[in-house]
Amino acid sequence: MWGGEKFVIMSNRGFTLIELSMVFLVIGLIVGGGVIAIGPTLDKTRRNVTVNTLDQVESSLVLFAIRSNRLPCPADGSLPPNDSNYGVEQPSGGGTCSVAISNSVIPWITLGLDEGYSLDGWGNRLSYVPSGAQVASWPLVTGGTPGTLGSNIYRSGTTYPTGPFITVTDVLSSNAITNATGNDQAAYVLISHGKSGWYGWPKASGSTPVSQFAPTVAEAGKACNNDPVDCAIGTAPTFVSGSQVGKYPPAGNAAYFDDIVRWRSPAFIIQLCGSGACGNP
Repeated sequence: MWGGEKFVIMSNRGFTLIELSMVFLVIGLIVGGGVIAIGPTLDKTRRNVTVNTLDQVESSLVLFAIRSNRLPCPADGSLPPNDSNYGVEQPSGGGTCSVAISNSVIPWITLGLDEGYSLDGWGNRLSYVPSGAQVASWPLVTGGTPGTLGSNIYRSGTTYPTGPFITVTDVLSSNAITNATGNDQAAYVLISHGKSGWYGWPKASGSTPVSQFAPTVAEAGKACNNDPVDCAIGTAPTFVSGSQVGKYPPAGNAAYFDDIVRWRSPAFIIQLCGSGACGNP
């Protein structure tokens, strides 16, 4: 006691190694648990971003069809940013599309979109393929003789509702989702290659495509959306759609599919065009 006050003597002892280890363990568990909890939320957010982007791109495709009486050709996903054709349909102005299916991406400049709309939520290019393709008639054809939307969406010389249409097949049942009749076939397909990104192009165009890194598992559905002619699901040529199959990353030889696929029928597009557009009276 000194003047009625108490003095407390504090120990100068620091943390022991065991105590420090316990602190770091607790911090690790908290951080690790947070990462596990955040992971699914991030994936859901990226998927929602992709869905919203696809909505915007589809609206732009319809607007392009109204203005031009045709769908645009794809842009080449392999081109670097300094290329004059970066983000532009090939050939510019339509005609016989000159881009290989595996390289076909949204022509965002031709559509008047910001480059961000060419990417899905995982940062890879959206693949885009307009109709006009058959096994014996690659590459695709858009443009053609002015007239109805059908003759411009499809190969020159054909008339809606006949002509070479795109078939879409369910990944699980192997049954065609699009109807066998022309008015329910797809005028185009839009593809996000999902979380894996396999068979898609990264934003850093001019580099190696993600398809080079696809593992040797039974991802037949994803392979179909890179090469529909050699598709092992349903009756080729066909693109593949459906719910996610398997978990990422796939284990062993388990089947895996995470593509998000959109398409519209020519009848739907023509209806949206309204009177005085797309060949409508």
